[in-house]
Amino acid sequence: MMLLFLMCIENVEDRTKLEEIYVKYHRTMYFIAHDILRDPHSAQDAVQTAILKVVKYLDRINDIDCNKTKHLIVTIIKSTSIDLYRQKKKETNLHSDLVDEISDFKASNIEDLVIKTSEVHELLRKLNEINPYYADILTLKFYHDFNDKEIAQLLNISHENARVRLFRAKAALKKIIGSERSNDSEYKGMCENEGSY
Repeated sequence: MMLLFLMCIENVEDRTKLEEIYVKYHRTMYFIAHDILRDPHSAQDAVQTAILKVVKYLDRINDIDCNKTKHLIVTIIKSTSIDLYRQKKKETNLHSDLVDEISDFKASNIEDLVIKTSEVHELLRKLNEINPYYADILTLKFYHDFNDKEIAQLLNISHENARVRLFRAKAALKKIIGSERSNDSEYKGMCENEGSY
């Protein structure tokens, strides 16, 4: 199947880049897809669909081994797998509670395993405290420099929905940062008062 993808790409550099991405990340992509879909065949379909989506963003990928690329691949496969899950759910009329279970998918744990850099560790910790959808949209916007329209296309949501999620995500992150700052200042004040006894 990968050979078909490669044959469709005329640019030799892009073809080589996609092949390297596939070789490096196909196991991680399969693991994430299988964790969401719980079916090996559906997981393989999700990986193939996600690779097709990656083709659209090849020009944004400069270094295949960098954390930025890893996060983009993880976000694409998660989104693709969840879309495929929802599509299958509609076809088989599964109970709606299963979608909620999937949306609570431990994506933040996988992102923690995949993205281990000291510069973003603190931000990731804070992002893990908010809704995974919000964390994804913030990283796409500010880490990958996607515009709202590109985010909407990637996540398969409307442009307006992308803007609303981005607004809510910023508000949730500000709330976490603000509460931690107030806790830190309270602790600092308590320590200063201890010294006066």
